[in-house]
Amino acid sequence: MAIIQKNIWTLFYIICFVSIIIFITIVFNLKSSIEKDFKMEQKNIVQISSNSINSIFMQYEMLLDILGHQLAKDDNYNSKEKSRIILDDLLEFNQNITAFGLARPNGDLYITSSNLKNIKNLPNLLKEIETKDTFLKTIDDDKMVIGRTYYHKILQTLIIPIRKAIRNKEGKVIAIMTAGINVNKTFKLLSNIGHDTFIFRDFDYYLQLTKSRDEYSLDTYSNPISSNTIQLIIKKIEKIENKSIDFIKNNANTISYKIKSEVTNENVLESVQYIKRYELWIVSSLEMNIINNEIYTRITRFFIIFLLAVSMIYYLFKIIDNSEKRKKQALVFQASHDYLTGLKNRYYLSTQFHKDNKIEVYSLFFIDLDNFKNINDNYGHNYGDKVLKEVSERLQSLNDGSFTLVRYSGDEFIFIVNNIDKKVIKKYAKSILKILSEPIELDNYEFKVGASIGIAKYPTDGDNIEEIKAFADIAMYEAKKEKNSYSIFENSIKDKYQRVSQIEEEIKNALKNDEIYMMYQPQVDRNGLIYGVEALVRWENKKLGFIPPDEFIKVIENSGMMNEIGEYIIKTSLDEIRTIQEEIHQKFQLSINISVKQFMEKDFYKKLCKFIDNSNIDKLLITLEVTENVFIEDVEFILQLLEKLKENDIKISLDDFGTGYSSLNLLRTLPIDELKIDKSFVDEIVNDESSLSMVRSIIDIGKKFDMVVLAEGVETLQQKEILKKYGTDLFQGYYYSKPLKKDNLKSYIEKNKTLNKKDQTCYTI
Repeated sequence: MAIIQKNIWTLFYIICFVSIIIFITIVFNLKSSIEKDFKMEQKNIVQISSNSINSIFMQYEMLLDILGHQLAKDDNYNSKEKSRIILDDLLEFNQNITAFGLARPNGDLYITSSNLKNIKNLPNLLKEIETKDTFLKTIDDDKMVIGRTYYHKILQTLIIPIRKAIRNKEGKVIAIMTAGINVNKTFKLLSNIGHDTFIFRDFDYYLQLTKSRDEYSLDTYSNPISSNTIQLIIKKIEKIENKSIDFIKNNANTISYKIKSEVTNENVLESVQYIKRYELWIVSSLEMNIINNEIYTRITRFFIIFLLAVSMIYYLFKIIDNSEKRKKQALVFQASHDYLTGLKNRYYLSTQFHKDNKIEVYSLFFIDLDNFKNINDNYGHNYGDKVLKEVSERLQSLNDGSFTLVRYSGDEFIFIVNNIDKKVIKKYAKSILKILSEPIELDNYEFKVGASIGIAKYPTDGDNIEEIKAFADIAMYEAKKEKNSYSIFENSIKDKYQRVSQIEEEIKNALKNDEIYMMYQPQVDRNGLIYGVEALVRWENKKLGFIPPDEFIKVIENSGMMNEIGEYIIKTSLDEIRTIQEEIHQKFQLSINISVKQFMEKDFYKKLCKFIDNSNIDKLLITLEVTENVFIEDVEFILQLLEKLKENDIKISLDDFGTGYSSLNLLRTLPIDELKIDKSFVDEIVNDESSLSMVRSIIDIGKKFDMVVLAEGVETLQQKEILKKYGTDLFQGYYYSKPLKKDNLKSYIEKNKTLNKKDQTCYTI
């Protein structure tokens, strides 16, 4: 069977190889054919247009010959009345002429047709820059000379001047006839051409006529085509024809070439022909994009047909190849997959995982749904099964193909990722929590599940899958205490239990015992000037000593004390900073961290406004810092609250950006004024390219959304210079100052007061 399958696929590959060669040959010929057709069409357009233009100008030259004969007869040109009658008769006879005029050899325009007789101060054509050259050319030449195209303000139309000399019997020029051709009426043929077509003069390169004209714009005809472009065209023409440009002009050949357009800066196919009598070049231009699109369209059609043919052949071969495979795979699948969700099962984890995945390291996420038992108890197992299916689909949506997802039992799932990096693990854990926290809607019911996740790493925590799974289970129960959270297994977990219990007990009396106090870390601008401070809460207990904020904040949030301590932080910060501002006669920004629990409090907004009013501090100087985790809660509620704060001139800063899960779409909808780069990224920007890349991305995002970008945790000059180089607006960290108590902050600002006076963000009361 294996030999037969191998021979079948060998035959298929041979067929594919031959088909590809045929396909490439046809495509090449098709491309050449389409380009040839476009080139031929364009040449025909140029030839037809050239003949038409030449014919039109010859008709007008004959008209001027007739006019010249009548004016020369009996010296009519010397009589203004007789000359005007002749001019008006011809003007009425040919309505494509906008006006007639007569000029003396010295350039004075002394007679015009009646529609221009009221013009005061008729111009001298030898003194006008636009007419001087062609007027002199008319005196020296026996044929009609075409002047520069321009927009006539009185006649309100775009005209092409034509001039011809009237000579006496001795050949002396006695007058110059001049007329204006109405472009819109005379040259309608250009409007019906699908290509961009234009005509320019050979002796000065000014545009004479263009399809894309704007009759109210002089720009098109006021400036000549650059000599560089003309020289480039001439070189191409001479190279293609292998003849000099003079020879090409005399033979009036139509020549095609490719060039980059001076106007659009796009590659175009152009065809040109020279109208020798009137010294005009006619050019038809077509963007190569149009030709390429036609080529791509036809090739795509052919490719689809080719692909369908190959697919049909492949399908026939695949039927044969898969006939036996399906039977074997079906049996293996049933044994190693869960019947309800289709995910891999416990049997697969125990027997096949290490065989299928030859990996040296991995992290195992033990996921337990938080509220699933209530769903089964209250709504029945039918709804419970539907919820499990939805959960499995959401978890699968995170899988990019490099993860293993297992339904371990009941409401327990295992998620394995080939990475043990802590940052990566945390990122995945947050993604899982986020996606499982979203409500599940089934038959008019809404279920909120949530999950607790325990994480263990191989081979760091154990030698085999069973040990890793057991340790992840232990960590999961640690996470279960907080609900909808995750915990990474460590040997210190037991010590952590005891530590949390002690903190929870001692924090109850922290406010009453005056153990909690505020410190402030300065924030400076790009010039090192004071911009503001961030209020930082601190706790020092007699029994436990100094407890870091990131340790006790979680405890007070879980113990229900966040609102009480949060109010203390807001009120104390407002009062202390306002006092400092009054004492040193200088205002600066105050940033206050607000937790998720505070934001979700029913009366948070009213209480905040009350504290601000009581402190008598300017709202414009207040910034509230929120983390991305705030959006785990009700996004609509949070968004409305942020909008209300924004309306009251209170700024919003998104703290620790890049460590959570907020998306650009969400960021676009939020009224965020400031984006804070997390210290974890700043720490590594000097030596770690990925951290530097992340920081640059955050700065770019902030600039894109018109936000101020602040970097925290700046500890070295090198870090500051890198951040400043890529556009960071504000800086905070030990390089400038550690967090300071109230009195120390006052001294710090006073020492820098002279410098601060130059800062537009700081001003005296």
